Amino acid sequence: MSITLNQVKQTFQEKGIKSTLPRVFIFQCLQGFKHHFSAEELFHKVSKKHPGVSLATIYKTLEILVQNKLIAKVVTDEDKVRYDHRTDQHIHLYCEKSKIIADHEDPELENLVLNYLQKKGIPDFSIQQVQINIKGEFLTLKNKK
Repeated sequence: MSITLNQVKQTFQEKGIKSTLPRVFIFQCLQGFKHHFSAEELFHKVSKKHPGVSLATIYKTLEILVQNKLIAKVVTDEDKVRYDHRTDQHIHLYCEKSKIIADHEDPELENLVLNYLQKKGIPDFSIQQVQINIKGEFLTLKNKK
């Protein structure tokens, strides 16, 4: 998916994000990932076209994008952070062998968990988001990245 400079600026304006050149470049570059990417992967991609952008700027921009729900943060079993274009409710499959995170669609399972939590609740705890992460191993890695 290719996103124009004007589209990025409009998106940022709608979210109240200041449109600096590094932020715009970073947002445009992350659109090219088809998998759950790390800040370091994004840094290497951005550096090829815009070598002046620092890793610290990448991290700060990613946090701004997460706070504004333009991307989502996914933490792996090993406490490594990856980022996801999808900010809607969905399931993640984490392969312990390949370290790949893949999206999985199962509305029935999602609804089961959400309905259970709405019905039962958790005492002295306000649920703000439910993430379902399933850990295992892909039997084949074809099309999982």
